Amino acid sequence: MDTGGIFGLGWTLAAACGGSVAGWLGWHYLSRARELEDAPQSRIRSAAQGYVQLLGRARLMPGPPILSPLSGTPCVWWHCRVVDTSDKHNDVLIDAASEDLFYLSDTTGDCIVDPVGANVEPNISRSWRGHARKPLHLPRSRWDAFFSSGKYRYSEQLVTEDALLTAKGWFRTQAAVQASDESRDLAALLGDWKRDRGELLRRFDANHNGRIDPEEWETARTAALEEIRALRAEQQALPDLDVLGRPPDQREFLLAAVPRQTLLERYRLRGRVLIGAAAMAALSLLLTLHGRHWP
Repeated sequence: MDTGGIFGLGWTLAAACGGSVAGWLGWHYLSRARELEDAPQSRIRSAAQGYVQLLGRARLMPGPPILSPLSGTPCVWWHCRVVDTSDKHNDVLIDAASEDLFYLSDTTGDCIVDPVGANVEPNISRSWRGHARKPLHLPRSRWDAFFSSGKYRYSEQLVTEDALLTAKGWFRTQAAVQASDESRDLAALLGDWKRDRGELLRRFDANHNGRIDPEEWETARTAALEEIRALRAEQQALPDLDVLGRPPDQREFLLAAVPRQTLLERYRLRGRVLIGAAAMAALSLLLTLHGRHWP
């Protein structure tokens, strides 16, 4: 086979593979749109255990703020990527996403979201370039980002606090405090007390002889047991926790900080474009095969 024949065969295989991938992705996006449209929305308080779709506002949990490592922007979730484009291989220096928990809140309650493994559609997405591994400033506008220069390419996707969030995932309710072994907890607490010998003697050395006698140790053990049971009673009064996370099967875990209708239109557009590309690849492949004269 001559060079032209080899080139033609390569093009035929590339068109077949590309068309197949585009067709599968197109079908995938259209399926996601159909599933999103058909899935009923649940309220947090009345949501069934298992796979659900929720709608609410993203809220921070108590504790340290969540900040994007690239720009320092406050958010509930981030994904950052830094690429060094000075090399022809475009070395990826940073490609990381937030794993911090946050709340999804509606009018009936709060649900803890564990974002690990989620397909996230952010409400802020930006890319720009610069001359340092960590960006020295943020672009002031889209035009500023478009005309930025430098060998480093930054990209940042964020879900900000109070963003309206459509979420599909695995919903479960669990006790605020997991069951524990009383004997193990007692041994651990007594071990902690032993490590602070001075405090242990102050509290339980009743005869002041500089050591804990068997009777005094029994008093310490009783005090530790009472402390553990009091703490457990206090914890049992806490409300149960609702958690949304990655499904145990292959169903989609979606966190979308864009309006539901916008997301539907986005999925449908992607699906139709990819199906169209697959159809064009198939047509090109048929014309190529029809016009080929094999030696």
